[in-house]
Amino acid sequence: MYSLLDLVASDNIGLSPYGLRNSGEGVKGKGYFGLLPTSEGGFSSEISMHDDTGEFPLLVPTLTKKEVDYLLMGNDPTKEIIEKAMDWSSQRRSKGLSPFADPSEMRIPKGLLNYD
Repeated sequence: MYSLLDLVASDNIGLSPYGLRNSGEGVKGKGYFGLLPTSEGGFSSEISMHDDTGEFPLLVPTLTKKEVDYLLMGNDPTKEIIEKAMDWSSQRRSKGLSPFADPSEMRIPKGLLNYD
């Protein structure tokens, strides 16, 4: 098990410290919420799926904290989570943007600071 400090301090991080996306559409980033601890002791930043339009993240700003936590426990996404992620992805693509966050787009999940 690695801590966040181990990941940051590692000399083996390279140019894609979070790995490549499954589709090969670039390298994974920190996502919209940064590195989030998983129930298995690791970290997750995007958790992605793909459809006929391409790969897209499941961890999107329209999720509630409860939904984010559900995914971080290693559960399969619910229909509602998938719909929110697909809607987010579609809106971004319609603006010519990647569905994935760039480094300037980190956010706080709804509910994290006791608000919805």
